[in-house]
Amino acid sequence: MKYFRTIFPVLMLFVLSQTALTQTGPPIYGQVISATRGPLAGVTVSLLHPNFGRSTPVFSQGNGAYFFSNVPPGQYYIEAYWGNTLLYRGVVNYMGGSVPFNITLP
Repeated sequence: MKYFRTIFPVLMLFVLSQTALTQTGPPIYGQVISATRGPLAGVTVSLLHPNFGRSTPVFSQGNGAYFFSNVPPGQYYIEAYWGNTLLYRGVVNYMGGSVPFNITLP
């Protein structure tokens, strides 16, 4: 029982700290828009963070909309690809609030 009293608080502290680290804020979202053709569907959009790496890519919907959820706060590169061709690269600063970020292509 004495062993349990020593280990249990340490274990609970570890579990609570991991839960706090995995909590994230509202989403990063927007539209992929062509200046000449309007909203673009099927464009691959991903986030790139120097420490976390690349996110799972999402595809823009019929109205050009894309959406990332469960993103830890930080500064990210946001990239848009058509196949293997990079169409756009920009910077988004995400500090935990909903961030609308439209990608406008020529």
